[in-house]
Amino acid sequence: VFALGLALLVAPLTGTVLAAAPDRNAGIASGVNNAVARAGSLLAVSALPAVVGLAGADYDRPAALSAGYQQAMWICVALLVGGGLTSYALIRNPSSAEPAPAAAG
Repeated sequence: VFALGLALLVAPLTGTVLAAAPDRNAGIASGVNNAVARAGSLLAVSALPAVVGLAGADYDRPAALSAGYQQAMWICVALLVGGGLTSYALIRNPSSAEPAPAAAG
């Protein structure tokens, strides 16, 4: 499931980021995309256990750990859906806009 998610999201996202940047800024866009991806992963790994109430002692209690993982996954689902809806509402592709009518003459 994880690999399928990566294949469906990471490659298209990277392609979109690089396509949106001017050619002269492609390296910067790639670096920013990579840095944001790594920071997001680190924040998820460090913050989600605290958000769902997991503490160090819970790692020895399978029931608490399982319940915490389930809550964390639902939070991730909510964030994914929220991000998708936000993207759908706010991101526009200028190349797909209606072409301006040609001037008569």
